[in-house]
Amino acid sequence: MTNPLSLADVMARTSADFQPSERVRIGAEVEWLVYQADDFTRRVTAQETAAIADGPLSAKGSITIEPGGQLELITQPADSPSALVAAIDIDTEVLVERFAAEDLWLVPVGLDPIRPAHRSLHLPRYVAMEQHFKRWSPWGLDMMNRTASFQLSIDFGVDPTTTWKHAHALAPLLAAMFANSPTASGQNYRPVSNRQQIWAATDPSRTNLVGSSPNDWFNYALDARVMLHHSHDDATEISQRTDTFGSWLKQPNPPTSAELELHLTTLFPPLRPRGFLELRMIDALPRTGRLAAIAVVWAALNLEVRADISAEATAIATSVDDAWERAVHVGLEDPDILAAATSLLDLVANRLDAADPDLAEACRQWRAHISDGALPQSIDDLLRPEPR
Repeated sequence: MTNPLSLADVMARTSADFQPSERVRIGAEVEWLVYQADDFTRRVTAQETAAIADGPLSAKGSITIEPGGQLELITQPADSPSALVAAIDIDTEVLVERFAAEDLWLVPVGLDPIRPAHRSLHLPRYVAMEQHFKRWSPWGLDMMNRTASFQLSIDFGVDPTTTWKHAHALAPLLAAMFANSPTASGQNYRPVSNRQQIWAATDPSRTNLVGSSPNDWFNYALDARVMLHHSHDDATEISQRTDTFGSWLKQPNPPTSAELELHLTTLFPPLRPRGFLELRMIDALPRTGRLAAIAVVWAALNLEVRADISAEATAIATSVDDAWERAVHVGLEDPDILAAATSLLDLVANRLDAADPDLAEACRQWRAHISDGALPQSIDDLLRPEPR
């Protein structure tokens, strides 16, 4: 019989998500929305996406399919940003060709502005999540089925507490400078992430920032409402509980360690510790944006080789008060956010000129892109496919 959990057990488990490491690697999860080239309104199902994407990839990335049929490429961890860029480029080229052969486009944009939310992946986990969101947060259906991101993961290095603190400071600028979902409906284009607004509205107890101390992750896990549970035959189902995980711990039949593990997989903050650090606030991006995002994250959070950049980047980020709320709701319309974002890109570009000129140039190009302020004016302008 499994022993019931205690608060000390939860503390130990959440603390284990902040693992120090002697080396720092970086990886990515690259997502795309999938469109029929001559009919953007047609839903491309998860089954279609999976069938077309199937097959070996030269850089040994793996494929997963999101509930609305979005395609996700998961890279192997790389020892350098240039190695990560190469792996993404190699496998993306293969995937673009596979989909182009079926007259389908892979579109790097953060939010589908045309097709309403519709789940076509029928795994028990996603069925249960949909039931939960229908009960508590209808925005969750959009989050599951209409959004796409460019997620980066990086090892904590030898000092997880400092890495976490720096990442927390940088998160608002990353969300704002790499926003690529300027409209939710094809109307009212703004330099803000509509994808991040949907995530923030889905369930603040599991989608807002955690806090700048690793101990905040322990409290976050306790304060989030229970979403899923394991049935008697170990299937994943919607929980019938309406309380938080912390409240459940105080009940006569508290959760088990397996229930805690399941609960942690349902927490989706912009920064999530998993033994390494996940950065989940960046929209799906075209190639130049991906390179710039990789450069900023590597330079600012790889403390072992970029300590000076890390300190300067954190100082830039913390110069903006109430940065997360402003980044999510106003984005680059906020002059302070824009100034800090461009300063950060300048800093990283200047420091990477000698070590990696391609990444430095990507930062400069992305700086020009966000400084220009030009936005798409139509669906055709917004939904540009990955080039062949």
